[in-house]
Formats: sequence, C-alpha cells, structure tokens
Amino acid sequence: MESKLRNDKEIIINILARILYEVETHNISIEKAFKKACSAYKCPRDTSTREYIYEKSRDFIKNIIKLRCLAGERISRKRLAKLFISNPQIIDEKIDLGPWCRYSVPKWLYEELRSLLDESEANSLLSSLDKRFYWLRINTLKASEEKVLRLLEEDGIIVERDKDLWYLYRVLDFKKPLRYSRAIRNHYAILQDKASCLVVEALKPEKGDKILDMAAAPGMKTSLIAMLTDEEAKIVAEDISRKRVGIMQHLMMKLGVKKSVDILLADGRFSPQRSGYFDKILIDAPCSSSGAMGKDPAVRISLLKRDKINYYRKIQESLLSRALELGEEIVYAVCSLLPDEGEEILLKFSGKVLFERILENFSRGYNKYSGFEYFARTFPQRDSSEGFFIAKLRRSI
Repeated sequence: MESKLRNDKEIIINILARILYEVETHNISIEKAFKKACSAYKCPRDTSTREYIYEKSRDFIKNIIKLRCLAGERISRKRLAKLFISNPQIIDEKIDLGPWCRYSVPKWLYEELRSLLDESEANSLLSSLDKRFYWLRINTLKASEEKVLRLLEEDGIIVERDKDLWYLYRVLDFKKPLRYSRAIRNHYAILQDKASCLVVEALKPEKGDKILDMAAAPGMKTSLIAMLTDEEAKIVAEDISRKRVGIMQHLMMKLGVKKSVDILLADGRFSPQRSGYFDKILIDAPCSSSGAMGKDPAVRISLLKRDKINYYRKIQESLLSRALELGEEIVYAVCSLLPDEGEEILLKFSGKVLFERILENFSRGYNKYSGFEYFARTFPQRDSSEGFFIAKLRRSI
C-alpha cells in the first residue's frame, strides 16, 4: 500500500494543498506544515516514501509564487497542487513572466534586491535562494574530531573542512537523511549553518567572559559559545518563549553543556539583568528570515506581507536599546537580506555607538549606507550559507 503512494497523485495533491493552507493561514514553517498535513492524511511511516512526499512539498511551496503567476491568484490551493503534480515541467518552461515570478519571490523583494545589487549579482543571489547548504559543527564537548569524521565516513557522509572555521565541515554528499547519522543522533556533530557560527566568531568569546545571549533559543549559538570557551565563560541565555526555553534546557543537556549556561525565561527588550554586568552581549534578533529561504521555502509566502518587516524592526530596535544599557560590547545579527533589519537598524544608533570592522573575509554591508564597510554580510551564492547581517558595536558615551 505504502509503495503505491508515490503513484497515487490524488493523495499527494491533497497533502500539498493542506501544507499550503497551513503555511498561508498559520504562518508556520514547511516542517510544521508537513507534520500537520501528514497527521490529517495519514502519511506513511516508510522513510523513503515520506521523504519523497516531503521533498515534493518543498518544491511545491518553493515554486508557489511562480505557479500563481502562471495560473492566476484566484485559483484554489488544490488546483494549484494538481497543476504542480500533473504537469511538473511547467515550472521549467520558458514563459514570459515578470522576473520575480521566474524566481518565485514577492515582487517587492525582487525590486529591493535589484536596487541594492548590480544586475549580475542580484540574479546570482535570487537563483541561489532555493539551494540548501548543509554544515556540520564538530561538538568537542562530546567527541573528538577524529571520532566524528570516522562515524560520518562509515555512514556514507562526505564532508569537506571549512577554510575559515576549524570546527566546521560542509556536507558534500550523503546517502540517507542526515538526521539518521550516528554522529548527529548522538550530538557529536551538530547541523549548524556557517553564517550562524560566524555570528559567534564576531563576538570572540573568551574564557572568563560574562556573556548575555538575549534571544537565545533554541540555543545553537549559546552552545557554540560554551564549546569555544571550554565552558569557562559565564553565559546567561534569555528567551521570551516558555516552550522554547524548555526545549533549550533539554538541548543543552544533549549537547554536553553542563555548567556554563543559566537559562532564563525573559523578554530581552525588558531584560532583568544588571546594567554594566556583562562583558559581551549577543543579539540574534527575531527577523523576517529572508536569508533562510533555502532552509525553509515557506518564508517566501510569509514575505508576501511587506508590513511584517516593520513588526520585526520594532523588536530589533528595542533589543539593541536594552543591550546598550546592559553592556559595552555587542554583536547584533539577523538572518535577513534586507537593510531594513540590518544597516538601517544600526544607523539609528550611530550617534551612540562605535562600530568595529569584523569578519574581513566576508562581504561588507550594502554600500548605499554610510558605515557599510564595518558591517558583514553572508550570501548563499558567495558563501554557500544562509544570508546574514552581522555587526559589532560598542557604546561611545
């Protein structure tokens, strides 16, 4: 029965339509939407079949804007899914569409990126947005590099050491889903994007530092700080979500973080910490996630509402304002391609802070903004990573 599901177009169409409904209605990730749809339509437990449906759903959501350009905005979700399944080659047909339709991104996002980058670079970026890159961080709190590499090789995972970060490897090929690898299941290796690691590198955590992570959950960057300091820094990790704090507490135990992190349920905008106590503060602020479309294609749909950016900007400004009250050295980062959440946020504080040039081997900020040379950006087409904005600043008064 399960083996026949791949050929049962009607079931797959229903699942894809339900996933689109969940993403559009509840603004959730592709993974959460897939789980909900599978619960409703009883997806098989067979790994290969389930992976097949999941990959189909990713491709469907990734191309949804293009499909609506082709079929019209008023077409039902089920008819869109049927068009995608019954005529998959339509995605690759050379049809005269607006460029945002061809790249399957919101029109306003296409126009903004074109205004920030030259045509060649913008097209290269837009073409790379649907690519997934996998990076593995060696977790030296639990295993040696030699042990991790041996397990990865035995599991058929081919990796290449990163030229910039000694503990990071790019995954080049794998036979089974990475989550089934023994190294990953045992948390000897951690799936963590290179850009995420660079945020911590910009902070330069050292033994003895008192560090505040203001929006910490689920805790990947927190655990990297603990690893790089051999758990000899004092880390306070805050998050506003009780559920995410619980997940983070459980994750720290799994990752081998035993003594260096205090986890606190708190809204970073109103952090209860004592002013001037911390040596360094990390803000990986809530944002549009426009730099993570390769990881989660549902971001394309959430970005259809431009006003979502203003919602995040207010949070970002408040977090940075509070951080300046609590410490002198701050790293601010967002997984965003948009200057609204990067350069423009930082320049609001330009009279109160000094910027420090960081991450010399990576791209600078967008050059239409003053001070762009101090800021760092990662791009998928250049760095094989998510798109991040990273800045380091100190109080000047």
